[in-house]
Amino acid sequence: MVDRQQVTASLVAVLLVVGLIGAGLAYNQVPEGHEGVVKEFGAVTGDTRDSGAHLVIPVVEQIQNVEIRPRTYTMSDTQGEGQRNEADAITVKTVNGSSVDIDVTVRYRIDSDAADTFVEDWNDEDQLERRLIRPTIRSVLRDEASSLQTTGDGAIYKTESRQRLGRITATALDESFEQEPVILEEVQIRNVDLPDSIDQALDEKEEAKQRVQVEQERVKQERARAEQKRVQAQAEADVIEIEGQALRENPIVLRQQYISALQGGSVFVVGSGGNGSGNTPIILDPQMTAGSNETTNTSVPTTNTTRSVSAEPLAAVLSGVSQPVSPTRGAVDAPAVDEPVARHSD
Repeated sequence: MVDRQQVTASLVAVLLVVGLIGAGLAYNQVPEGHEGVVKEFGAVTGDTRDSGAHLVIPVVEQIQNVEIRPRTYTMSDTQGEGQRNEADAITVKTVNGSSVDIDVTVRYRIDSDAADTFVEDWNDEDQLERRLIRPTIRSVLRDEASSLQTTGDGAIYKTESRQRLGRITATALDESFEQEPVILEEVQIRNVDLPDSIDQALDEKEEAKQRVQVEQERVKQERARAEQKRVQAQAEADVIEIEGQALRENPIVLRQQYISALQGGSVFVVGSGGNGSGNTPIILDPQMTAGSNETTNTSVPTTNTTRSVSAEPLAAVLSGVSQPVSPTRGAVDAPAVDEPVARHSD
């Protein structure tokens, strides 16, 4: 009796273990952004499962997950950036015979409604990229780059040429994907790496161009400053011309300026040529006239004498007004013709 109970307990335990294992094998989770393709003994049945939890018959059925979100396939000269660990850029030859490395990225997605067909044709994404996408891009870029220049107008590294390469590559991939459960979204020509010698030459050319631009800007600024000085000088000349014209038209202003200068304390000798025109004021040393009220001006004819006067009668003289000199100021009479006038400071 005891042996039968032990056997029964052992069988129950085995069944529980088998049941747990079977349940684990029957459970399958399709991740978000994937489509599950059902297989029976490894063959595609044509049935698919959406993302979520599903039960399958252990050993008999399997579910293969296919990503239906946009994927990118990159071939780059930078190690580890693309699908391969080593440098994987596409090397092409230009019309000049230069070797140029091109970095390219392809973005595509698998049609969710044809996920089972994709598995039948390509099995997985890696097979699609290795057998279709990569060879197509390499062939198209090499053919098209052979007609492009390395430098100059229409050079392969310029934006227009890169866009052209991208359009042609996209067209070729579209044609290749036409009969496949694959949808192309975008092709990007990310970088064009020229040989080091050409890169250096282009850098030197760009530096020389920038130096020329700097010199041109400097010349432009110098011309602007010169023009500013010319305009300023012309303006000053116009002011002088206007002031001179005003003085010629108003001689009383010039006489008033003489009077203001005489009141400054220096000794001036002004010839009285009737209206005061045609005579030049002469500045004398005040000490020469300190001991005497009357001196002789050696720079003018000997008939001219000087007399010491105050500013008031001097203003009258310069204004052409006849006014006698007050004897209390120590003045002396002088000839009325060609009469110089002198004033000295106290």
